[in-house]
Amino acid sequence: MAEQIQTLVEQPLDWACLFSEAAENSITPLLERQLCAVVPEAIPPEYLAQLKSASRANTLRCLYMVAELNRILELFESHGIPPIPYKGPVLAQQAYGDITLREFEDLDIILRQRQLPQAHEILLGMGYQAKFPWILSPGAAASLVPGEYNYRSLERRVMVELHTEMTLRHFPVVPCLDHFSQRLIPVRLGGRDVRTFCAEDALPILCIHGSKDFWERISWVADISELIQAHPQLDWDAVRQCAESLKAQRMLYLGLTLAGRLLGAPVPREIFESAHADAVVSAVAGEVEARLLSREFTPLDAAGRFHFRRRLVPGALAGWRYAIRLTVVPTEEDWMMVRLPAPLAPLYIALRPLRLLRKYGWTSRRAARPST
Repeated sequence: MAEQIQTLVEQPLDWACLFSEAAENSITPLLERQLCAVVPEAIPPEYLAQLKSASRANTLRCLYMVAELNRILELFESHGIPPIPYKGPVLAQQAYGDITLREFEDLDIILRQRQLPQAHEILLGMGYQAKFPWILSPGAAASLVPGEYNYRSLERRVMVELHTEMTLRHFPVVPCLDHFSQRLIPVRLGGRDVRTFCAEDALPILCIHGSKDFWERISWVADISELIQAHPQLDWDAVRQCAESLKAQRMLYLGLTLAGRLLGAPVPREIFESAHADAVVSAVAGEVEARLLSREFTPLDAAGRFHFRRRLVPGALAGWRYAIRLTVVPTEEDWMMVRLPAPLAPLYIALRPLRLLRKYGWTSRRAARPST
């Protein structure tokens, strides 16, 4: 990334716009590290002070979030729940080598669906409040599974998201957590070892996450680049095998292509050539790159979102099935639109496409980047 920074400052810069874009893409700490390491003399004093202030605030927030994550993990483990923390501070340490170099807004923890009721009670006992407490109530339909089980603590100003094999609906196939658990590795976090996905598994999972949100933040591309650089001995055969087991080969190639093109990530030549040989990957990567580098952010409309997802799973039938599933499977926003009794829950399948059309339309009218 240093070469990109050097090239950037050799041009006339709108520093206010640069910092605004960095904030929107959640890369302010990373930008500060690169600018101060490569061209500190090029930064106007007032913007340097602003950059350092934002980074200090992020550092304090990161340290507090790490302490809270360790507290939650210890409670889960003491109750026999084996958690898998990922993204957030765990990824910051695993990929960036420094928890303060990656901005994160919440704490993500994966566990088994059968362990969710117990985890729910633990978080409530810690003072967290469930965003949708009725989901786990006896009268709720079993089919109502959210995108994540969301908990907030107003006192701590912390949000926790619990994920299970059932909530990870953007995976082309249901992930086998028992299989992943056999390859977990320790990452040192706040003086404590926490077990998370090995780099070979984390890379495809991160590419699925970026694809889920249409790669609308540069920070998600940076995650891929930094993870590769932090693991020069990466077993690329294992990476591809993991992606294949999840039917996410094209999502992996898309993430690697973006990381290579935009940030110069050291993707092996044979991997990059395989990705480039997929015409769909090349086309979608070009579309994402154009949106990311555009001065006026233009998100995808409803039709564009469907088309994007349909192309990310190889095979015409498989791609259509994947896109249709994500279009009709209800989420929290659908339940908030109207509350249906458990016997009528299947009607949410009909309501969801209508809500998506209402929210995104057939033309791109929104101008805000995603919040998560």
